Amino acid sequence: MLPLWVRGGKPITIPLNRNRSLQLPTLPTLLILLVIGFIVSLSHSRPLTFPSSRANPTRPYALTTSPFRVDSSLFLPPPESDRPDYIPAPVTPKKKAMVVPDSVHYVYGLKDVDSADGRGEELPYYAYLAMRSALVKLRPKVMYFHYKHLPTGPWWDEISPHLTLIETQVPSEIYGRPLKHFAHKADVLRLLAMKYSGGIYLDIDIFVIKPFDDLLYFPTTLGMEASPDSRRTALDPEGLCNAIIISEPGSTFIDRWLASYETFDGGVWAHHSVVKPWQIARAHPDEIQVLNERAFFWPMWHGSEVQKTHETDEHDFAATGQYA
Repeated sequence: MLPLWVRGGKPITIPLNRNRSLQLPTLPTLLILLVIGFIVSLSHSRPLTFPSSRANPTRPYALTTSPFRVDSSLFLPPPESDRPDYIPAPVTPKKKAMVVPDSVHYVYGLKDVDSADGRGEELPYYAYLAMRSALVKLRPKVMYFHYKHLPTGPWWDEISPHLTLIETQVPSEIYGRPLKHFAHKADVLRLLAMKYSGGIYLDIDIFVIKPFDDLLYFPTTLGMEASPDSRRTALDPEGLCNAIIISEPGSTFIDRWLASYETFDGGVWAHHSVVKPWQIARAHPDEIQVLNERAFFWPMWHGSEVQKTHETDEHDFAATGQYA
């Protein structure tokens, strides 16, 4: 039964202070009250939920109520990896929270040889020292040596028992663009190794000074290459040097880097190995950890830097805290 104030269609009277009152039309007021009551009853029966990345950043649409959503447990199995058979499968990282596999990669011996027996050149002493430093300081689970021609000599005989040898397939082109110089072929091979295997790539002349462990929690890490041009600032380097690449397999940054080779021009020497990754990093800064030029590549290679490094005690590597 309707209350007394509704009967007869009389206006609703609401008393106010100071002997005043407010009169509201009956029917519109009832409709408004009914709508408010309906909304309140819905809010108590089922909470409203919306897709929100703040609720769970790793699953931004986990709270969706759409009846068309397909549960991920019903998905078909993922396609098999397109990893080339000459690139090893990823090994596990050194520690649980790390994402970079506990492996080191070298790419060497791609240059055509002149010897009649097809044997490679003698391994230089500096290359032996560099690989030995990685063994001692990084202590990787496995150290891969990707090659076309194996080196020779006493220093190779000394270091080779500690390496896992992988005879590689040397690319002659990428995206239809020719790779003529062995250095450009090595640039592509190291990126393929990082894409499918992951780990730490090192050039054969990189001397490791201390462990990289604190760098292995981020998907991809590169270091700036300092410029000999004094007019450039520290944040305007030549680029990011590919002499050291630290990456998890399947890194988005490495995929972008490889995709950039669609515009490769062998006549521009270091564009895709140094300049291009710096361009990509500035466009996608969340996908890469960038270290300054003092982390890996200091002192530099020009002027008196080599003398400062090898013939005097001017530069104390241990005191700088640098990695390599």
